[in-house]
Amino acid sequence: MEETFCYQYPRPAVTTDCVVFGFDGQEINVLLVERGSEPFKGKFALPGGFLEPNETLEECAQRELLEETGIDSINLRQFAVFSDLERDPRTRVISVMFYGLLAPKAMESDSIKSGSDAVSLKWLKLEHAMNNTSLAFDHKEAIVKAKEALALSLNREPVAFELLDQTFTIKQLQIIYETLLNIEFDRANFHKKMVGHPSATLKAKPTGRKKNSGVITDTGTVMKNTKHKPAKFYTFDSEKYSKLMEQKDFYFGF
Repeated sequence: MEETFCYQYPRPAVTTDCVVFGFDGQEINVLLVERGSEPFKGKFALPGGFLEPNETLEECAQRELLEETGIDSINLRQFAVFSDLERDPRTRVISVMFYGLLAPKAMESDSIKSGSDAVSLKWLKLEHAMNNTSLAFDHKEAIVKAKEALALSLNREPVAFELLDQTFTIKQLQIIYETLLNIEFDRANFHKKMVGHPSATLKAKPTGRKKNSGVITDTGTVMKNTKHKPAKFYTFDSEKYSKLMEQKDFYFGF
């Protein structure tokens, strides 16, 4: 006979919330949903909801994101757990936070539309979202934490390229790095680091770490219908990146 266990302890509710970053080619934005029910009815929040007994946290995050925004099968990364005692006026709620990334073409998809208990959707510039005190719950803080987590990932993962279409310009890539790291880069130095040179060799820094010799490749195509010198289009070289990552002293960041 199977034993059943019943613990006489409080059972906090668990939710998942998703910070979806989208790059429109010029700026990084955050996707928000207008809440259709209390608490905070009419206010904007991150897409998310309560964990069902028969699903994992990742499954819950994917389900809620699909139901509320139409976004399906996005790569989600867990970055924080929020557990302040009074973060939700309904009951004791612990929220596991995830972030996901969308490139320009994915942002424009017709499949992204409000559903479930989300009345509407809107993309808000990242800077404005991090300073928006009218967001529901503690979601302003969640966006700030997500941006910090994404910035840290730039040092070891090619996450910036998940915000870009298959082909992109150096300027677009630089905008992403500057936005996430809060640094302005010299255009020529940034280009040299990312593109590298066919004859370049990896040189050790005084710290013993080696710098990037280039992880993007010129596609041979340029931007059309521009008044100025047309910008070149590049693509991420995943094979070269993989080889560089095999080196223990390689680092990807600035």
